[in-house]
Amino acid sequence: MHIQLIEASQEITAFVLAGGQSRRMGTDKALLCYRNEPLIQYPIRMCQSFTRDVRIIGDPARYSCFALPVIPDCVDSQGPLSGIYTALKHSPTRHSSIAACDMPLMPGEFFRLMLQKLPGPDAVVMRFRDGAVEPLCGIYSSACLPAIEQNLARGWLKITDLLSQLAVTYIGEEELRQSGLSRKIFTNVNSADDLKRLED
Repeated sequence: MHIQLIEASQEITAFVLAGGQSRRMGTDKALLCYRNEPLIQYPIRMCQSFTRDVRIIGDPARYSCFALPVIPDCVDSQGPLSGIYTALKHSPTRHSSIAACDMPLMPGEFFRLMLQKLPGPDAVVMRFRDGAVEPLCGIYSSACLPAIEQNLARGWLKITDLLSQLAVTYIGEEELRQSGLSRKIFTNVNSADDLKRLED
């Protein structure tokens, strides 16, 4: 694999979120096998294509086998928002990339596209034509921490609520297409049927 790491001026820490409860899958989807590898191995390798510092947010007892730093949620797990909070609290860099464990088709090129938008915004995420966003494949800065802390305290757990409070730069579908990428890269695995469709 050709490794093209980012420049020092774009220093970033990458976090793979593996702490979900996988209710629809019925088991730990991060460790499910996809093309002879655990599903989580794909975002790990993708992150390693643009930064040397890759960490996992999840249970250390479960994910230490990947030979990366594994950080448990630093607050009671309240879904992806607490995972992002834990990542930013432990990040040694101002900006952190967040990648869900269930997007095996996501390429490093998409994160390099987002990195081009720094250092200005608090966050960079994908927004589709219908207005839907993909917040679990984005870049967040430490400037997001006060808003996240406030939202967690209030029980406001939707990441879209958080984004409405931040200065966000959105990647649109046209820019995605111009970069040679398609919406397919955001395919995620939430059920056994999803995994089977990917393997077909």
